[in-house]
Amino acid sequence: MKPRFDELLPFYANGTLSAADRAWVDDYLHEHPSAGAELQWYESLQTRLREDVPAVSSEVGMARTLQRIRASRPASRGARQPASTSPLERLRDWLVGVLPQPMLRPAFAGAMAVVALQTAVIATLVLQRDDYTEIRALHPTVVEKGPYLKVNFKADARETDIRMLLVAVHGSLAAGPGQLGDYYVRVPEQQLPASSDKLAASAIVDAVTVVDALPARQ
Repeated sequence: MKPRFDELLPFYANGTLSAADRAWVDDYLHEHPSAGAELQWYESLQTRLREDVPAVSSEVGMARTLQRIRASRPASRGARQPASTSPLERLRDWLVGVLPQPMLRPAFAGAMAVVALQTAVIATLVLQRDDYTEIRALHPTVVEKGPYLKVNFKADARETDIRMLLVAVHGSLAAGPGQLGDYYVRVPEQQLPASSDKLAASAIVDAVTVVDALPARQ
């Protein structure tokens, strides 16, 4: 029942369902009061979209407006039955029903649907970016004078293991990695020897060197 409700709800909100389908949605909403929140969301979105659409110019007469509406709709409308179409087509059809036809033709609604889906995909990809990019792209910043530990990690070292090791030696990343994979780590000066030994003993570290300053910014 829920899949059918999800399919009919957008058209219920914009008033384009047949009487039978509308009665079915009414019964579902009565049996599942929590589903009313979904309906409220669609109705609020519909209201916002209508508020954002500019009014039709007074130069466009009623007869011309009706002619445009008839031309942009199918010849035989009948009772609208939302078919099992793709999400893109359903979003397009819903936009056509929500906005006035002279302002939003089906082709334009399809374009808006594509933009909406692309925006959702891009946002998902941005949120799924892992921490690897953040630490690998870190450039030298203005920091206090050294000494620092220049660390070279093994090629198969995992980002989480690198972070855990830096925490264990009370270190923070000051710069890196450079073109040769050099990381510059700042540790408390009194702990420099112990931190250097602990890093050198780690299975994910290739080499550790004490340096006085960061490399020149490229």
